[in-house]
Amino acid sequence: MMDKTQKILEKFSFKKGDFADIRIEKGKGISIAIQNGRPEQISYDHDIGVGVRALIDGGWGFVSMVGTKSDEIEAALYKAIKIAKAVATKTKEKGMITEDYVVEGSYKVKYKNDPRDIPLEQKYEIIEEFEKTTRTFSDKIVSTNASIKNWFQKEIIVNSLGTKVYTEYGNLNILCMATARQGDTMQNVYLSKGTTFGWDEIEKFNTTQKGVELAERAVMLLNAQKPPSGKMDIVMDPSLVGVYVHESFGHAEEADSILADDSILKGKMGEQLGSEKIDIYDDPTIPGLRGSYCYDSEGTKTSKRQLVKEGIQIGYLHSLETAAKMGTKPNGAARAMNFNHRPVVRMGNTYIDAGDHTLEELLETIKNGVYLENSYGGYVDTAKGEFYFSAQGGHLIENGELGAAIQNVSMSGLCLEVLERTIALGKNLEFAFPGSCGKASQWVPVHAGGPPLAVKQIVVGGL
Repeated sequence: MMDKTQKILEKFSFKKGDFADIRIEKGKGISIAIQNGRPEQISYDHDIGVGVRALIDGGWGFVSMVGTKSDEIEAALYKAIKIAKAVATKTKEKGMITEDYVVEGSYKVKYKNDPRDIPLEQKYEIIEEFEKTTRTFSDKIVSTNASIKNWFQKEIIVNSLGTKVYTEYGNLNILCMATARQGDTMQNVYLSKGTTFGWDEIEKFNTTQKGVELAERAVMLLNAQKPPSGKMDIVMDPSLVGVYVHESFGHAEEADSILADDSILKGKMGEQLGSEKIDIYDDPTIPGLRGSYCYDSEGTKTSKRQLVKEGIQIGYLHSLETAAKMGTKPNGAARAMNFNHRPVVRMGNTYIDAGDHTLEELLETIKNGVYLENSYGGYVDTAKGEFYFSAQGGHLIENGELGAAIQNVSMSGLCLEVLERTIALGKNLEFAFPGSCGKASQWVPVHAGGPPLAVKQIVVGGL
């Protein structure tokens, strides 16, 4: 199929500065969800299609199609070129592509225990056990929702510069959410695991044990203290650090946001953003994580990308186009959800690197404040640099030690405040925030994390 696709491109003539690529995608997967003891969804998804891009005279054209017939792909490329020519006469912001990076390569996933070989019935039984164990732990558990998803995808990427890449990968995700209620008090918790490894990772997860732990936490929070409100010193656990570095910082590092004037990091290359203790990376090459991949959706091989070194801004995440516009090298950050979408700049596995403090030392450093744990998601405005995150709970920090448990709690403020006010980093790096990241109406798997962080004067409050 790759050779046939290359021959389609060779039928068209492209002058210097023009560009076209063809991305063939075949994907399939299963999704199972159970809510409050009832099957909510059991579905099998199968995608097969082609995304075609053309850049002509600075104008972009994009066409997607279902199926992989050669004559239809050729017709789609013709349409994309026609659209690009029309756009070129109207657009003031001309597109461009770096022409110095031609890639030939392949990556084939290898499983110890292939999820595609696991019967649907076995997958259902695992998620059923997870949901039932959580729901039946106590009559105070009033709502549960558990799901498991696995997806396997193959891509062929060929472009007019000579790039030819074949890549395949798979993704597994399991989660359970629960709500506990006592009178007028309600508390929300959830637990998830995401991986690009095989089914053995799900077997190691032990859904019976995890369901009990999740339910115990939900019920415990009903009698925990209301969280304090106001500015105070905090310690963030790795899941809160993960959601922070992904949402508040990682999106601002995407070069298309920089070029669109939609990032607080625009113009800050080489500037001190925060504590010199902080190093931040995005690394899709880490085996097994949910945001791991070898080649992006433009065929560029990815790599470990350092974004902040000793608190100083040193890099961005790039596609072929953003790299060309900013005069630097592409680094494999262009990802597309499927053939119906064009690649845009995205993260993979984003994290703050470890420091040298134990959790006990972090608590002693803070003395009095709040320990926040178990992220429950949040919101960020990358242009304004504002964030709001919620945690499933935590503890008061009293005289350098963990004190009373607190209920669902929030933290909010300005994105760069966390970097500026970090005073100590834990030594245990943990990727504790597996998720799906939304941008440009696309969702892609990601992972994030870091060590616990001790941070001065952050706004916290109840939900």
